[in-house]
Formats: sequence, structure tokens, C-alpha cells
Amino acid sequence: MLKVLKWILGLFSSYVHPFERKVDRFFRGIKSTDSISTVKKRLLELMQGNLVVLSVWMERKYKGYVYLSKGVRRRMYRDIKKIEAELKVFESDNVYGDEDIRAKLVRHGLSFPNGDEEKIRYIYLIMQFLKPGVHYRYIRTASFGKLLRDPAVQKLEGDCNQIVTLYMYLYSLRFPLENLEIKLLPEHVCLHFRNMDIECTNGSFHNYTECEEVLPATEIVATNLLDLTDFREDVQEITSHDLVKSAQLAHATSSLRPLVEKNLKSAYHNLAVGALKGNDYKTAVFYFSKEGNDEALKNTYHNAALYYMKHHNFKRARYFASESRDDELEEAVKRNEGVYYYNNNKIDSALKIFTSLHDSEMKKACYAKQYNELVKKVRSVKTLKDVRRYRSTYKKMLDLARKMGDSSLESSVRETLSKI
Repeated sequence: MLKVLKWILGLFSSYVHPFERKVDRFFRGIKSTDSISTVKKRLLELMQGNLVVLSVWMERKYKGYVYLSKGVRRRMYRDIKKIEAELKVFESDNVYGDEDIRAKLVRHGLSFPNGDEEKIRYIYLIMQFLKPGVHYRYIRTASFGKLLRDPAVQKLEGDCNQIVTLYMYLYSLRFPLENLEIKLLPEHVCLHFRNMDIECTNGSFHNYTECEEVLPATEIVATNLLDLTDFREDVQEITSHDLVKSAQLAHATSSLRPLVEKNLKSAYHNLAVGALKGNDYKTAVFYFSKEGNDEALKNTYHNAALYYMKHHNFKRARYFASESRDDELEEAVKRNEGVYYYNNNKIDSALKIFTSLHDSEMKKACYAKQYNELVKKVRSVKTLKDVRRYRSTYKKMLDLARKMGDSSLESSVRETLSKI
């Protein structure tokens, strides 16, 4: 019964491996304001746990590759086990001595890492196993789908990011990943261990002098996030929120702040623009603020005020106008609100606004409307007795005529009142 229940739940789950759920929960919980040291520590633990599942889930979630269905991912996770098994067979058939490795290092002016002999021998084994021609072939801008294959059936294909990630995964099966580093070169990445560069795309040692900065192993995650998508693969549209999350992840996991901050700001900008298309000005303001785009913020406040003014939502229009710090816009919103009340016979509300604007002409127009409404009340008056019944109404009319500055109306009403 329990197996049946698990099978049914699996049909509706987006996960095909328990580690996918763990990775997704971690990524969804990251914020750009999180401590980078805390995030990296947890990320390193996940990478050590299963870098392959972590990397595949990232591509599925943040690259949008259509082919990464549940069935394909299951097959990929089976194939990585086949790669591991093939590596063990290769290891039993091939033994590499320290002298052979030392000789290759010397050619590049590199020193043999004394004290880490077992680790370098294992790295060298991986280098020989994945050397182009037998199990691996380098291609530019690849996805993990071409790298995680059954090596007995197809060559593994991948770019520098993907093959470095596979090296790291295989290394993690035996040693802690914190031993490894990466080096970012112009449009390229290589593995780094104990002052030596390992060119994973061709399985050789190097000493890349054009770049001296080495980065922790966790930087491969941000590198993969920021990498181009494989042009050979169909991709589905990634939601703006997932794009922002991808940028936040890169920001939280990388020490290359200028690069990832630019990427994060771009994601915030795109999300804000998307919100504007739906007239969601509150969200647009939030993301333009995160981007730090003062000019876009100013324009958003201005356009929001006009939008809500047009739709007679004057409370919101006033708020956005005040945030714009544009005195003329604030006055325009107030005036429009006053005219709206005037046209809809909410004269008391209109008068408050026109009084605050010191608009004497519109105040007169409001008084005139009030006066005309009173005229309608006394229109049926025929006798002096009827006039006496409307004494209070005539007094209001006199006050309004005075406020309008209409002397002829004032005289007429005053004459009527003098008769009662």
C-alpha cells in the first residue's frame, strides 16, 4: 500500500530524485541579501552531496530546457552511475605512477603536490578517462543532457563548464570538493588544484598566466547559471520571477560581484518592465528600487499617477504623484479629482480641493452649481406665503450669490428676503 501511495505521489511531483527536492528548497530560500559565507557553506554541502543532480536541476529550473523531462532526468541519473562504473573499470586497468605525473607537471613549470599524492593520482586518472577521443568530445555551449550519457553507447559531449562540473563530481566521490578551485579565463573555465591548472576539455595540465585569480569550487554554480544556453536545444519561456531568482542565486553564490550585480540588476529591470506592461506599478516600483534605477522610478511614479487619475482612483494617484516629487503633477491630480467631483455633483468635496488649490474660478463654479440646485427648490414658489416657507433656502442663496461675487443675483435675493 505504501509503495502504491509513493507511486501515485510521484506522478504529481515535479521531482524524480530526493535530492532534487533538497536542492530546490535550498535555491528557493536564497535571497540576494543573504550572507555569502553562509550560502557558500550550505552550497558546498549540496555539491558534495550530489553535484550532478544539483546541476541538472538548475538547468531544468533556470535554463528552461524543454528536453529535461522527468523521464530524461531519470535516465541521466542512471547514466551517471554507468559513468562511475566505467571509471572504476578504467582505474583497475590503468595504474599511473607519480613519476609519470611529475614529468608532465615539470613540462609546464609546475610542482608535484607533495602530501596530496593520492588526490593528484585520482585527478590524473579522471583526466585520462575523460581525455578526448575515447569517452569525451568537447563542444561549445552545451547542456548537461549531452554529457550525462551511457559511455558504452555514446561519447560524452560538453563545454568547459560542463566537463569541469563532471570532473568535480567524480572527484567528490572520493575527496572533499573544498580541495578544488576553479580559474576563470576569458570565455573559459578550468579546474585548479594546488597551484596547477587542469584543462578539462583536453585532459592536460597548464599554467595559465593570463589569469592569476583562483576561486572556490562553489563558483562553478554561478558560472553555470550565467552561462549561455545551448543553441541546439529548445527552451521554454522562463518566468520573470525565475530569472530574478537565477540572478539572485548567482549574486548569493559568487564573489565576482561586479559581474553578478550587473546580471541581477538586469533581471530586476526586466521584471519591473514586465510589471509595467500589466499596469502593476507597485511591483514595478519595488524592482526598479532594487535595481537602483532612479530615472525609471521617477517615470513609473509619474505614469502610475496618470493611470490611476484616468481611472478615478485618486487615492493611489495622489500617492504616486507625491512620490514623484513633481509639484505640477500633484496639482494636476488634485485638479482632476476636483473636476471629477464637480462633474458628479459632489460639490462639497470639489470645494475642498479647489479651496486648497486657491482656484477662485472653480470655486465660483461650485457655488453656482449649489445656487442652481437651490433655485430648483424655490422654482414652484408663487405666493408670499410660499416664500416665507423657504426663508432658510433664500438665505443660503444670498450667501452663495455673495461668494460668487454676483451683485445682481445678490440684489435680487436680498429684495425677495426683504418682503418677508
